Amino acid sequence: MKITNIKSLYSEIKKNRNAVEKIISDVRTGNFEGFTPPSTLIGAFNYPRVSVGVMFTMDQSAYLYDSPKYWVKNGYDVSKIFSMRTLLVNAKELINVKKPNGKFIESISFATMAKNDLAVGLGLSKIGAGGIVSDTIAPHGITATLSSFKINENVKIEKPVEKVYYDRDLRATEGITYLYESGIDDNKISKILSVGALGISRKLVPTKWSITAVDDILGKKLIDEIKLYNTGDECFVRSGTVLGNHFTFIFMTGNWSFELLEAGNKDGNNLLIGESDYELFDGRKEYVSNTAGAYYAIRLAVLEKLKKLKRQFSVLVIREITPDYFVPLGVWVVREGARKVLDSDPERVGELANAIKTAKKLTIYPIDFDRRSKLIYQKEKQNKLTDF
Repeated sequence: MKITNIKSLYSEIKKNRNAVEKIISDVRTGNFEGFTPPSTLIGAFNYPRVSVGVMFTMDQSAYLYDSPKYWVKNGYDVSKIFSMRTLLVNAKELINVKKPNGKFIESISFATMAKNDLAVGLGLSKIGAGGIVSDTIAPHGITATLSSFKINENVKIEKPVEKVYYDRDLRATEGITYLYESGIDDNKISKILSVGALGISRKLVPTKWSITAVDDILGKKLIDEIKLYNTGDECFVRSGTVLGNHFTFIFMTGNWSFELLEAGNKDGNNLLIGESDYELFDGRKEYVSNTAGAYYAIRLAVLEKLKKLKRQFSVLVIREITPDYFVPLGVWVVREGARKVLDSDPERVGELANAIKTAKKLTIYPIDFDRRSKLIYQKEKQNKLTDF
């Protein structure tokens, strides 16, 4: 079935739910054999007593169910990703973060760190009510209460992951940076942080917190490096659409600064323009309030591009959410979408006025970003001061 809008989601959810429930209900003993991508989910509700879940499916190609980079590279659309994710079951158990079940958490940690998908055995006592849809976390299907968990095969762990796990003197920020620089996918790094498998004072971290924490930590590390580069000598513009999210990037000459402005038109009728979040050369002291995790995810993609260019710029990003993005899939969408759009060389446009003019032709909605942008206002104010 091709999902084309929010109304058609309901029949897709019901179809997948019924299929999964039937398979699980056939297991009379309460024990179940399945496969995990690997993927775990630590909840935030009722912290510090949170749900700790392992995602599993009956499909032996479980890795396909939690591979954002693969989805984007191979052109998966919103409907295909959502449909796949609703076939993932979240088998969960309530755990007190301050008094975790050591043996259970150890098994979950090793499953999370595994290089490849795993065959697992699960004790399931009952089926829960429904899955989740979130701007931060990728969706999943039904839930089940987890009474036991075991790994049914040898776990292969990549050496960088093994190093940070066994090094109890390595700070979490250093471990995260080391994994990233060793080529470990940031999607996996956030899960490793979430299950408390790195750092000195280790504890479970809700998944939605760990995702943004990793993006922010890696971003700050890159900012320190970017600030040492020379500034670019002319403006650049880049634009493109990935999974219903349209990105327009304006690289303005000058020292590092960053701004994200979002606009949405999910129903095709009402245009919603949100306030922007931004940081200047000296950075921010508080968490962003308007664009949430998307800010740190897109900022990371931009910084990666600047590192390749070996230049620092002041960067404005306009993210436009179109009706094609009719259900949230998680913050990975904006991170991988921004990376894909920035993958090719930006278009040189010379002065800021030309950059604004070019970007207005590339944006989808009439959002007057030049009047709303704090960075553009600052740039234009600086230009006027040079007239004296």
